[in-house]
Amino acid sequence: MLIRSCFLLGLMAVLAGCSLEQELSRTPRTAVEQVLLTQAVNQALTNLTVQLPAGVNVELDATGLESDRSRLRMTNSDLGSLNSPNRDILYIRDTVAAELGRRGYLVRARDMESPYLVRVMAESFGTMQGITFFGMPPVQSLLIPFALPELTLYKQQHQSGYARLHLDIYDNRTGEFLGSSATLVGRTFYNQYTMLFFLTWNRTDIDAPP
Repeated sequence: MLIRSCFLLGLMAVLAGCSLEQELSRTPRTAVEQVLLTQAVNQALTNLTVQLPAGVNVELDATGLESDRSRLRMTNSDLGSLNSPNRDILYIRDTVAAELGRRGYLVRARDMESPYLVRVMAESFGTMQGITFFGMPPVQSLLIPFALPELTLYKQQHQSGYARLHLDIYDNRTGEFLGSSATLVGRTFYNQYTMLFFLTWNRTDIDAPP
């Protein structure tokens, strides 16, 4: 009976599965996380359309929700500051500036006269990570003088990047609200797989993954 009970306990441990979802980006960010985020922004901007006269001068700033780790309100006066508490909004703003520049618009600093103000509203920007595991996790026992390593039958470590934003346009002289772009969404993923202890591979939609 004791042997059967031990066998059943061992079988349950081997067949145990677990899933973990973590919605905050890890800090410091890995190269994979950084590429997930940057390419999510680029993907979102592929669908950008703005109702502005061709070649017009625009002033650009950006804002986003505050987090528990940093202040996410940035304007052009912060450009180039090495002491900014957070650079996510700066990166989003500058990526939008580059995209507008490629479309023929002239992006100006705050101290220069521009007929239009374009405000980037960063609604969401981050990564999510999760693990799906099938096998036996590592075991450290006080009864035996050694530890058992993780025995992986199947393991999926999945990460995804997400960017959601839109642009609000104002008359820079009167402050009149002129309109908004459509909501722009970009998604990316990077998944790593392990099967039967040592067979590993990955799947991703990002270009030139690390």
